[in-house]
Amino acid sequence: MLKKLKDFFIELGHFFSFFIEALREFPSNIRHPIEIIKNIWSVGVMSIPIIVATSFCVGLILGMQLGNGMERIIAGTAQYMSGALAVSTVLELGPIFSALILVSRVCSSVTAQIGTMKVTEQIDALRTLSVNPIGYLVTPRIIAGMISLPILGSMSILATMFGGWIMLGSVHGVDTTTYLMWSQLFLKVRYVWESITKMTVLGGMLLAVSTYHGFYTSGGAVGVGNSTIKSVVTSSFLVILIDYVMSSIFSYIK
Repeated sequence: MLKKLKDFFIELGHFFSFFIEALREFPSNIRHPIEIIKNIWSVGVMSIPIIVATSFCVGLILGMQLGNGMERIIAGTAQYMSGALAVSTVLELGPIFSALILVSRVCSSVTAQIGTMKVTEQIDALRTLSVNPIGYLVTPRIIAGMISLPILGSMSILATMFGGWIMLGSVHGVDTTTYLMWSQLFLKVRYVWESITKMTVLGGMLLAVSTYHGFYTSGGAVGVGNSTIKSVVTSSFLVILIDYVMSSIFSYIK
């Protein structure tokens, strides 16, 4: 037990050392943003269809279930659910849902790519060519995650609200004006900034974790598979943990 605890803290320290080294490469990557743009394309743009489609379906489900639930309690009250849907989607559902999609679609792929480069000694070849592999492979992906996830999360929120509008309107007869009025009534500008901040932190940390696991892969093809599994499990847990910690901080300082 003590050995596992010791190994955990050693790996945690190793990760933060890796993360700080990646942060040091931010200025040079921002001055030469070609790699960042390439990674925004693969991390963000390519994720838009799956994020929008699944968020729209979530909106349909939530609109149906929340509307049905309210109608069972008091008839004619389904319209009020648009307010609850808006607040919960902006604060929690949008950030968490888009981050989990990012983990499944992007983080696993990033770990496998960098892990394969590691076991085939391509990362050692970069060092031989005097290229810093962390600045070339890791930092652009972290910046791309910090830029892409807030944009993807915003699309997810809009798609979820659109799905909820269709379901509440078609099943429970909630008209557009009423839906928009109740949606805006409980929303605050502070909620939007909290959501964007949360998604920016999540985007950077998820890509840092996935590149870290890829960067320290060993053991050939089996090692790449094991690193990918560890990356997905760790990233999925971090989504919930970071969301909880940041939500607690925001609720404390409000």
